[in-house]
Amino acid sequence: MITDASPRDGGRRYMRAVVIALGLTVVQIASAQQSSPQESLNAPRFRVAADGVRIDAVVTDRDGRIIPDLTADDFEVRQDGKLQKLLFAQFVPVLAGPASTGSVPPPSNERSDAPQPSPSAIRREHIQRTLAIVVDDLGLSVESMQKLPTVLHAFVDHELQPSDLVALVRTGGSSDVVQSFTTDRRVVHAAIDGLRWNGSSRNGVEPFAAVNIFSGLDGYGSGIASPNDFKTVETLRTSVAAAGTLGALNLVVRGARDLPGRKAIVFVSEGFEVPALGDAPRVRIALDRVIDQATRSGVLIYAIDCRGLQSAALVASDNLKFGPLAPDAMEELVRNQAQGRVRFNQATQDGMAYLAEQTGGFAVLNTNSLGAGLGRITGDVRDYYVIGYSPQSGTFVTRGKKPDIHKISINVKRPGLTVKTRKEFLGISDPEETNSVRTPAQQLVHAAISPFAATDVAVRATTLPVYSPEQGVFVRTLLHVDARALKFVDAEDGKKAASVDVLGMVFDPDGVEVAHLSTGFSVALTREGAEDALRDGLAYTLRIPIRQAGAYQVRFAVRDRQSGAIGSAGEYVEVPDAASGAFALSGIVLRSDADPVTPGLDDADRFTVTPMQALRTYPRGARLSYTYEVYNASVPVQAVMTIWRGNDKVLSTEPTILVPPHDAPRRFAAGGAVKLGESLAAGDYVLEIRAKLADSEHKRQTTMAVRRIDFEVR
Repeated sequence: MITDASPRDGGRRYMRAVVIALGLTVVQIASAQQSSPQESLNAPRFRVAADGVRIDAVVTDRDGRIIPDLTADDFEVRQDGKLQKLLFAQFVPVLAGPASTGSVPPPSNERSDAPQPSPSAIRREHIQRTLAIVVDDLGLSVESMQKLPTVLHAFVDHELQPSDLVALVRTGGSSDVVQSFTTDRRVVHAAIDGLRWNGSSRNGVEPFAAVNIFSGLDGYGSGIASPNDFKTVETLRTSVAAAGTLGALNLVVRGARDLPGRKAIVFVSEGFEVPALGDAPRVRIALDRVIDQATRSGVLIYAIDCRGLQSAALVASDNLKFGPLAPDAMEELVRNQAQGRVRFNQATQDGMAYLAEQTGGFAVLNTNSLGAGLGRITGDVRDYYVIGYSPQSGTFVTRGKKPDIHKISINVKRPGLTVKTRKEFLGISDPEETNSVRTPAQQLVHAAISPFAATDVAVRATTLPVYSPEQGVFVRTLLHVDARALKFVDAEDGKKAASVDVLGMVFDPDGVEVAHLSTGFSVALTREGAEDALRDGLAYTLRIPIRQAGAYQVRFAVRDRQSGAIGSAGEYVEVPDAASGAFALSGIVLRSDADPVTPGLDDADRFTVTPMQALRTYPRGARLSYTYEVYNASVPVQAVMTIWRGNDKVLSTEPTILVPPHDAPRRFAAGGAVKLGESLAAGDYVLEIRAKLADSEHKRQTTMAVRRIDFEVR
């Protein structure tokens, strides 16, 4: 249990950027999960080369159960109708737990109060599925965009596995998507919260463009051409937007190409029309390109029609005024317009279905239960076979010649089984893969943007959003570096020296880099200091300005200059809009009674931050204090401290009234302390501060600010 919760007003203290040896125990986190013996096949790509073709296939029985015991002798593979000689057929398990139920529980309008868990550092071989949720904001109406976030939030909460690598990408967003992949559900939720209708979308307020026909009679009975008759221009605009959608999909496929696990894209859209050969070549070329890239990259594409079940009938907003018409003529006009809408609905759904089926996925159409459709999709991204064969001569063309599209079909000899796989590929060999040597700067960037932790050097980061009138909003970060992974060399006066390069990068929910910091530090320690550093580690503080409020991923990479060893760490941070006068809280600083205070003052910062905050690991029985700042509170603030373990409240204090001081009402410090009970279970916890600002003129209106920080009890 946790005892002795005692809120108090925090005094003002200061810190400065320092590099010091820490007097604490280094906690080494090692995953108990071992690499799969089939790690080499865990993320197979459809390799297209003159010496072999490798494809993937899902085999199920009549009840939809995966069949795991087939061999190469059980398969028949045909390319362009000709039977191929198989080289191998290997079964690859994906999900360690039970298969998905295929449905998402009905979403609630109220999100759970429990904080989203902070993910632990994950290694590449632990990923079982890589999922990209591609929201086609270039092809969604206002109506669909309004209902989509609730469905996606429930999908993330209920359908995703801890071992899933996930990204939410907009087709009208960033072209650099690798940074968006994460195991941190908070990042995905923040991206969902940021979804907005795109003014460049080919669809407007409703899924179907309103019919607007009128005669334009001038009062004398003479017809005037309708000023809304821009069919050619509208067709061109729609074609360009559809090509943009497919081009963005192609970039997502390429971004997922080298990521591990079973790879899939969930394409959320209102569809696009597949033009006939010779029509709208930009759309046809883009469609063929994304299908071929998905095939080669081993990426399944699933599509879901966000319009739900539509009658496609005419509605009151449609304008059919066309001057004086006979009843039969008006009836025919209405019938023709309604039939055109039905044809448009079918054609755009056909586009999604064709894209999905050609890449081994399927389309979810004509259902208002979008959550259940998403559940069906994740349930289908599961165990599969990798099948390889040697193609016949003439499959691949030489450079400069037009390639052929080759059809693929797979049959299983055992009766009662169904195979789902890709349908075709272009007869072009993949380029030879080269292992280029990265420069030290490139190594740092690669480690920082990778969703996987580099563990040659153990790194832990604590990010604290802070506001000051002089410097604006910035993120104060404390890095803890395991010095045992560094190479110390002899220096002057018998000291031991080490030097480290540090790179910090900040990405918004779209994966766009918004800030970065490149720096480094060196230490020269006495023999005793070096022994302490090897035992306890090194700490380094730095500041990254972030000018705009919002949710961000802050990623860090460090590199030992002597040995070249790399380490990385990432944190999710919500930056408040304090600079604009919004009521907000700073990041929370934790400190135990065993944590030494760092000397030295710097009035750019308001807290004493000590090295233990980087690890945030405390023993049972320790007294844990918490400190934070309150911004822009013109009236008293009601604050509640809660400690969570998963979805359970471990402790919650009574509301405390914080009165802004007269000399600094817009920015003041507060905090409290709590004792960790001797019988408290070891594990991960979250300390949360909820502060409420009552409006003095409108008592019923309140403003809420929430800040959380996770810590570990050992």
